[in-house]
Amino acid sequence: MILKDTIAAISSGNINQAISIIRISGPDAVEIIKKIYTGKIGTDKTITYGNIIDNTTNKVVDEVLINWFIGDKNYTGEDTVEINAHGGVIVTNKILNLILANGARLAERGEFTRRAFLNGKITLDKAEAINNLIHAKTNKQAEIAIAQFASKDNELIEQLEQELLNIISITEINIDYSDYYDIEQMDKNKLQPLVNALKQKLDVIINKSENAGDIYRGIEVALVGRPNTGKSSLLNCLLRKEKAIVTNIPGTTRDIVEGEFQINGILFKLIDTAGIRETDDTVESIGIERSKQAIKEAKIVVHLHDPNNKENEEDRMIEELSIGKEYIPVMNKTDLIELKDWPKDIVCISTKTKSLWELRNALVKKYNTVNLDDPEIIYNTRKLSLLKQAAISLQEASNGLDAGFGPEVVILDLTKTWESLREILNKQHDNEALLDNMFSKFCLGK
Repeated sequence: MILKDTIAAISSGNINQAISIIRISGPDAVEIIKKIYTGKIGTDKTITYGNIIDNTTNKVVDEVLINWFIGDKNYTGEDTVEINAHGGVIVTNKILNLILANGARLAERGEFTRRAFLNGKITLDKAEAINNLIHAKTNKQAEIAIAQFASKDNELIEQLEQELLNIISITEINIDYSDYYDIEQMDKNKLQPLVNALKQKLDVIINKSENAGDIYRGIEVALVGRPNTGKSSLLNCLLRKEKAIVTNIPGTTRDIVEGEFQINGILFKLIDTAGIRETDDTVESIGIERSKQAIKEAKIVVHLHDPNNKENEEDRMIEELSIGKEYIPVMNKTDLIELKDWPKDIVCISTKTKSLWELRNALVKKYNTVNLDDPEIIYNTRKLSLLKQAAISLQEASNGLDAGFGPEVVILDLTKTWESLREILNKQHDNEALLDNMFSKFCLGK
């Protein structure tokens, strides 16, 4: 694809640094540089030295090295020039402004990668992986992003599609060619195990992918409990800085306080919430409602208890709101009571003595076993969403069989499942593919 305009931007970040990079890409990239550069105009994949000058005053702006990527065998698939300048914000922006004044347009966010995609240099999946790598905050997040560069998602989905196609083919033949004697007769007892086995495979992939996806995005952890159980103190201890206000007055936290920290390279996003209790204070009530919402949105709920207070209605409400979440009950202030007196199924900590090792272990327990190189993990959000749709349709097919529906009804849900898998592969719903599969397996019309 030939794009008519030429774009430019600072690729190294608009900050003071040793070296800055200004990138120009498009059909006029070389012609624009000729107007403001005194050095040799290079050929593809060469580096030349010279000065950038202000062509309205002939004053030298900076001495630079320029990387030349001429032609379509480069990242964007079009003429690209990269200026390596001294990294001060002032001089870098002055060079950029000269480029814009001489015919380029300021690039939009992600536009260089977008051009690479439009010019067929990268797939959409790789473009998303590049963005993920740029925004990675931990080593594990970077590993996940890099793994997507060589993703084998399509191979996995094609295997699932073929298995589903075999099920659909047998079902279709039993509907359309029920009078033929040379076909395998299919009834509920034969079809149900095939559908359930495929559904189980989809569920395993989805579960693995969601856990790995949590690691990439960062795992949201809601710190909840009644007032004065030590939620803000715990937040400060985990973050290792005084971010939340801590007092012995119940109800100090009125709004959500957030922060991030890592354990073994896994990023956790902490949310310190207002203590949940009955109150007539309007502002505190708003904070409590936000606490309930935080529980709904969190992956992990850390429910703090105080040894001086027995469980009450508010605690039971928190437990109910946490159903379906990774729920970790925690007893704080272990420095106040003998350890032997604690229930065995509760995590014991002390924010006063900063004894948090049990909680740290509990937080990473679910994620420590995730193999980020597992070929059955799908990191791409779009693909995973479509796979979930496929799983829902497959479950509907299974429910239909349980309800006693025949192949002519169940085939509708099986076809919906196939459509979702085909969409993951960016393929149209092609009846020819189904017919090919059907007739390759059965000698119909003898």
